[in-house]
Amino acid sequence: MSGIFSTPKMPGESEAAKKARERAEQRAEAAESREAAGVAGRVRARRTGGLRMLFSPARQEGPQSQKTKLGGGSD
Repeated sequence: MSGIFSTPKMPGESEAAKKARERAEQRAEAAESREAAGVAGRVRARRTGGLRMLFSPARQEGPQSQKTKLGGGSD
């Protein structure tokens, strides 16, 4: 009498459901990679942007660059 108390077997996954699940997994992986690339880009921009400004020819140091009233320049 084991037939009365046995649990029913799970039906197999249909082809359409299997394809839909695979597409959803691919979309999730693509979204994760886009997000990781965005984060890496922001970190890279923050790191190299500071160096670019530091070595910029527009940034001049010395007494000639102090042209504000609070800068203590010799106006």
